[in-house]
Amino acid sequence: MSQYTIKKTATSNNATSFSPDWPAIDALTIDTYPWYQAGAKQETQIKLSANNDTLFIQITAQDNYSYAKQTELNHMLICQDSCVEFFFSPSGVLGSSYVNLEVNCCGTLHLAYGPGRDKRQFISLEAASLIQRKTSITSPIKFETDLDNEWTVAIVLPFAAIEQLTGEKVNKDKWFGNFYRCGGRTEPQYAVWHNINVPEPDYHRPEHFGELVFI
Repeated sequence: MSQYTIKKTATSNNATSFSPDWPAIDALTIDTYPWYQAGAKQETQIKLSANNDTLFIQITAQDNYSYAKQTELNHMLICQDSCVEFFFSPSGVLGSSYVNLEVNCCGTLHLAYGPGRDKRQFISLEAASLIQRKTSITSPIKFETDLDNEWTVAIVLPFAAIEQLTGEKVNKDKWFGNFYRCGGRTEPQYAVWHNINVPEPDYHRPEHFGELVFI
C-alpha cells in the first residue's frame, strides 16, 4: 500500500496564511496511469502539511493545455476541467465513507461526502467559506494557450470544514486516501497516486486508497 507522511507544524490556523515551508516538504507524485491510451504523461506533485486544526495542500501540475470552465461550487463537471482530485476517509478507517475534494486549475471546488458514488452530501456554502485557495491562474475561467506549461493551487482546509460536511470528528493520526489528475479538453490526464486495478476509469474506489500518516 502506498504511504505518505504528513508532518505537523506549529503553523497557526490563519485563513489567509499559506505558510508551510514547502521546499522542505517531500512530495508525492500522481504518476500511475491505469487507463492510459495516448498523449503526454505530465507530472503532478502534491505536498501536504498540517497543524492541529488545518490541512495544507500544495498542488503543482504540469499542463500544456490548461482549461477550466466551471466557476460554481460543487458543479458536477469540475472533473472535466484541468483538475486534481483528493479522495480521503478522515475517519482513519479503510473502506469507510469518504470525502471527494476536486479543484480545477482556477481554484473552483467540489466537495462531497458519502459511502459511495451515489447519494453524496455536498459541502454547504458556510463550510466551504472556511476553505482558502491560492492559485497561479487568477482568472475565474481558463482556455488553452501556447504559453501553458504549469499551474499551481494551494489549499488551506480546516478540519472544521470537514467536520461540518461529515458530521464527525476527523482522525488526526491517520487517514486513507488517493489523489487523481484528470480533465482538460486536450490530452486529459487520468492518473492516480495509489493504483486502482479496475478495467474502466473509476475514482470512487475507497478500497484502493493509500495511507496518510500524521506525525
